[in-house]
Amino acid sequence: MHKLIIIGLDAADLQLTQDFMGDGDLPRLSAIADQGCFSRLKSVVPPQTAPAWTSITTGVNPGKHGIYYFYNFSTDPITITNSTNTSTPRIWDYVEALGERSVEVNVPVTYPVHKVLGSIVSGIPPWYIDERSVYPDDLLQRLDAEGYEIDTPMSRGLEKKPDELVSRVLATEQRRVKLFLDLLKEGEWSFGMIVLTGLDRLQHKLMGKGDKEDAAVRRGYSGVDELVGTLMDSLGSGVNFLIVSDHGFNRRPLAFYPNAWLHGQGMLRRKSSLRYRLTRMAHDLFDGHFLWMPQGVTKRFQGAATVVRTIDAVDLLGSRAFVPGTDGVIVVKSKEDEESIISGLSQLKDDSGKEICKVYTRDQVYRGDRVDAAPQLLIVPRDDINIKTDPFSRSIVSASGNFPKSNHGPNGVFFATGPDIRRSGTLDVSLEDVAPTSLTLMGILPPEAMDGHAIQEIMLKPHPPQSLRATDVMKDNRSYAFTEKEEKQVMDNLRRLGYT
Repeated sequence: MHKLIIIGLDAADLQLTQDFMGDGDLPRLSAIADQGCFSRLKSVVPPQTAPAWTSITTGVNPGKHGIYYFYNFSTDPITITNSTNTSTPRIWDYVEALGERSVEVNVPVTYPVHKVLGSIVSGIPPWYIDERSVYPDDLLQRLDAEGYEIDTPMSRGLEKKPDELVSRVLATEQRRVKLFLDLLKEGEWSFGMIVLTGLDRLQHKLMGKGDKEDAAVRRGYSGVDELVGTLMDSLGSGVNFLIVSDHGFNRRPLAFYPNAWLHGQGMLRRKSSLRYRLTRMAHDLFDGHFLWMPQGVTKRFQGAATVVRTIDAVDLLGSRAFVPGTDGVIVVKSKEDEESIISGLSQLKDDSGKEICKVYTRDQVYRGDRVDAAPQLLIVPRDDINIKTDPFSRSIVSASGNFPKSNHGPNGVFFATGPDIRRSGTLDVSLEDVAPTSLTLMGILPPEAMDGHAIQEIMLKPHPPQSLRATDVMKDNRSYAFTEKEEKQVMDNLRRLGYT
């Protein structure tokens, strides 16, 4: 079997990557682009972390794998998404079915992990490590001893020190890369996947705030480029590499408040304004003032204990429709409301008369036997507009106020290099193409159920179907639900990063 490594660069944006490569800041990725393949990687709609990485690893659209956001919309009440919400096999399940060892580190929506032939350390959610995060079990003690973190502790105070923030993020990524390489060395392997999430965090916190912050984002890209080089140099020339991102990132100087609009239409009921405003004051006052404390303590509390609970300001039971997060899904309880929401939101204009967003039904975006678990409607805002969930906003669209000036975009990156990869021009690549391309490069015939296709154009010679075919890959039918305390921790971190 041909060895393959997938390096995930969460939120690596196509345009920024092109710009930084052109400026000479990304020498390793530039070399790959010159010698192998570099193309746009089209994300899911909306471009969101949880469904995007799941499509990358399964080769199917969310309508088949059933992951649509960090929330599971098919439960009542809505719960936090976890790995048991999908039964679709991942790339490493096919590899294991053929008796080959693999290593996975920090792939989102792999918690709780299942037993693998090799090693696995889960990604978000949640943002903590416990016995369900690792396999084999003895990895937990090792990670604790090494100070392994799912994410860099962040806060408003740290956001005001962008250089320090970048250094902390890159230090976390360096520890992650070291762990991944160490695990690969522990036995023969055929497949490995690591996801570096630092670019997503830096862009969420810094992009669009000013020149100093933009320079820090550039430094983050440069540091991740060095880590790509570290991985490639350590693993040698006999390995094929795919380098992919789940989505891109756009500057978005305007804020759109769909929950405020829904409230004005009588479809959304708000909770206490006083509690919301007191919580916001506490967040502004205290968040970020714990940097003097040990990181082992602050990683649990920075930016989490006193966040603005925007979704908590919505009476979910009393509302007929609401937007739970910043990436555009709309939960609608009554089908009778769908038409009026689509019509109303589609007709919204800003002061210049420009359209604010487009609205799609789930059937227009997804296909498969899990579509009924999807949110009923999806908002795709204009490229310069960021969705905010605050239901108390007096404006539907505004350029003023304290809100992130950037968010996920549709255009990620796809790189390929290695002994079986040829130099190729710009291609049209989707997330669902990564899994079948990976299997084909390893000599495994992708199953027909995959929505994507193997990108034969990047291969030195088209890989014919092999005798190796993993058609009977089965995943254990486990179920899992976060406890109320665990859900609170996950929600705190989603808010901290700006997802709600």
